[in-house]
Amino acid sequence: MRSAVHQIFITSDPNIPYFLRVDWSGDLSAGFTLILTNGSAAWIGEVSEEEVTKCAKDTGISREEYVQELHKTLIQDKKERGPGEKSTYSFQFSSDQLTYQKMSDNVLVKLGSVELQPAPDSLELNQEMISQSLKRNLDLEATNSQLLEENCKLQQEHRHILKELNLHVKNKNNLEKQMYSRFVLILNDKKSKIRELQENVRALQRTSDQPKAKVRRQRASSGDDDDNNSLDTSHFQDPTLLITGRNLVCHGIPVSQSFSSEASSQPDPQY
Repeated sequence: MRSAVHQIFITSDPNIPYFLRVDWSGDLSAGFTLILTNGSAAWIGEVSEEEVTKCAKDTGISREEYVQELHKTLIQDKKERGPGEKSTYSFQFSSDQLTYQKMSDNVLVKLGSVELQPAPDSLELNQEMISQSLKRNLDLEATNSQLLEENCKLQQEHRHILKELNLHVKNKNNLEKQMYSRFVLILNDKKSKIRELQENVRALQRTSDQPKAKVRRQRASSGDDDDNNSLDTSHFQDPTLLITGRNLVCHGIPVSQSFSSEASSQPDPQY
């Protein structure tokens, strides 16, 4: 058997606090028992499984959704509300009936009602509810203390992790600086080697160009010699002069008498 106690406010009597105790087994859909008290008087009521099914049909929602609404209304209404938020659930109490309702889209929807009877021993019920509330309060305090202890451990772990994280970030930054410095050195060395290779390539190009220029000069000089040779041989290509005694004498060259007489004794060629 499970039970829960929490404070509710009756719309017809808002100045007097009421306490509602709900006892159920397993699930609210199987039925539950209500005990209502204002500190001086107490009332008891019971809702059966058939009444739960009938109320679900009357509200027009499924049985599962209706049970969830009952749970929010009768058990954990305060837990569902945020800070400063008004409850969407309300209670009305008459001399023999407790009605629980929900405000939906500015429309008040009746979730159900239960017939209440005065408790035969209200003092005993009040004492029992007070004892149960105190026990519940002790359980909550123990849970809260355990949560505080766990929260303290988590905060210590968080500070430790944060410290390690800052150390890792610092080491990462230092490593990045070292890697960048090494990269700059390597880059400058590569640039120097590239410039050196470029100079070597230029020197090789100049060396390879020198024989080509020498061949061109040789070819140019040989061409000039050929031209000169052609000019010198042209001097020896003058027309051949007929060597006769008369012609030589005319040209002032002395000729032997015997050679001239032999030449003159030969008959002239006939043309």
